[in-house]
Amino acid sequence: MQFVCKNCFYDKELIGFIVSQGNIGNCDCCKSEDVETIELVELLDFFNELFSDFQVKSEGKSLVSLIQGNWNLFSNLDCGHKILNEALNQTYSTISSSEDLVDFSDEILENINYWSFLKEQLKWEKRYFTNIETLTDDLGWDSFFESKTIINEDETYYRARLHQNSQEEIYPIDNMSCPPARYASAGRANPIGIPYLYLSDNEETILYEIRASYLDEISVAVFTKNKEYQNEIIISDFTEIPTLYHPNGVNKKIKSTLLKQLISRDLSKPMRRYDSELDYIPTQFICEFIKTFTNVQGIKFRSSLHNTGSNLVLFNQKTMKCRSVKKVQISKVSIKARKI
Repeated sequence: MQFVCKNCFYDKELIGFIVSQGNIGNCDCCKSEDVETIELVELLDFFNELFSDFQVKSEGKSLVSLIQGNWNLFSNLDCGHKILNEALNQTYSTISSSEDLVDFSDEILENINYWSFLKEQLKWEKRYFTNIETLTDDLGWDSFFESKTIINEDETYYRARLHQNSQEEIYPIDNMSCPPARYASAGRANPIGIPYLYLSDNEETILYEIRASYLDEISVAVFTKNKEYQNEIIISDFTEIPTLYHPNGVNKKIKSTLLKQLISRDLSKPMRRYDSELDYIPTQFICEFIKTFTNVQGIKFRSSLHNTGSNLVLFNQKTMKCRSVKKVQISKVSIKARKI
């Protein structure tokens, strides 16, 4: 196999490279015709670096499944198998096949597993004098949150408040933003006394997020960008499909994706009645870390309570403005249980 084409891949950065550097021709992998193609040899440096970030492990997962599961590098598994096997034949690697069981390298695992250590340290050992230099100079975490998006003026987000009884009037617009600092309780992202604005990108998601029950009455507010806020609202986006292709930067791409997956999981994890607010501390810390070292106005991450929606945490509520409020009542609740 000599030529591969843009249709063999799903990674937008790699597709862009093929389009800019390739020539129109026929693909030896997916058999596309009259399409932008490139010689596989032109991608061998990338694949060589990629393979060096894995190690053979008998209890691991297949190479192709790890790559596809985390980055969707290829357009389909058939292309993945063909290209990986051909690249393995043309590079030096301890991995011999796309089906070999592998795990990430010890260096990568040590980097991302520091999150588990840090969580326990923040909760039980030291909270205010954590060694930031370890996170920045040694682990490079300050450069792992570069995937950003900008909130446009036409984007709509939602926030909701439960009513305490059915006689309550709809909450006024002024009461739908953050509480005053002295009343701000600790949240998954914000420390006590420092209010952040929590929003969701669709109305159904926000109802799940506030744990609405059958017949509950709720005020639902619509938020858009505050036109009086002159700067762009730049968000660290944990929901964006990650790219893997990067000349001489694959190792960093892998670490960034895996660490953000762990943090996003903790950010979206719903609190149970018997959980302690101590469990908030690690995610509060990492939000402050991202806020400080990336100069963003918030974080976007997937909702674990409503898998088609995403949540938005804004560090400064003045970036958004409440446009309207309506009162709704929950008419149906679906509950599913799983054995544990």
